[in-house]
Amino acid sequence: MYSFTAAAATHVGHVRDLNEDSYLVREGLYLVADGMGGHDGGELASAAVVETFRQAWEGNIQPLELSGLQEWLTHANRAVYDIAEGRAGTTLTLLTNVYHQDKEQLVVANVGDSRTYRYRANDEAFIQLTQDHSAVAEMVRLGQLTAAEAREHPARNVITRAVGSSLRLLADVLLLEAEVGDRFLLCTDGLTGEVEDQEIGLILASASSVQEAADQLVELGLETDGSDNITVLVAEVTEQ
Repeated sequence: MYSFTAAAATHVGHVRDLNEDSYLVREGLYLVADGMGGHDGGELASAAVVETFRQAWEGNIQPLELSGLQEWLTHANRAVYDIAEGRAGTTLTLLTNVYHQDKEQLVVANVGDSRTYRYRANDEAFIQLTQDHSAVAEMVRLGQLTAAEAREHPARNVITRAVGSSLRLLADVLLLEAEVGDRFLLCTDGLTGEVEDQEIGLILASASSVQEAADQLVELGLETDGSDNITVLVAEVTEQ
């Protein structure tokens, strides 16, 4: 089982009155959610996801199976849906250990456009592990937009999947292996919508600690734009 040291930072930004982002840091479970909805619907949606996973994690005494994680995702989706009957929703990206096919593996799951990245010090490689579920991301994948054009497109905030938007949830789940020293970044689009991946990767590589990395990334997001909520969680593998 992989062990981590982790830290998070969040900021409401320069424009909005309410921070609709939520995050969870537990030993072995790391989660970021970006809520959306009228009034305080987004805040309630992201908080419901965090609370569902917190209760499930703290009440779980057996090694987490991949099927168990999928059940938690289903429960979280229902919890958000029950708040506003589909009128509010939230993105979700998470990192945890699961037991699958007779061995322990690391898993990344995501719904929406909050992202998980990995920086590997051994080869200085910084990659995006998740795939955005958004209108512009689909256009980029189809070759209809460049990544630069997607940043300015009027539909850049339109996501195509969200937790709680319907009773059926489709989440991407990625199983992977990690190395000691790997740094995983979970973040909302308040960071990635404004800051280039290259700049993000440089901070993740150079920061002396996970807390310093999280704080510097939030500060960079605020300096670059800061019109949206920004939430960053950095988890570094310390043992496997």
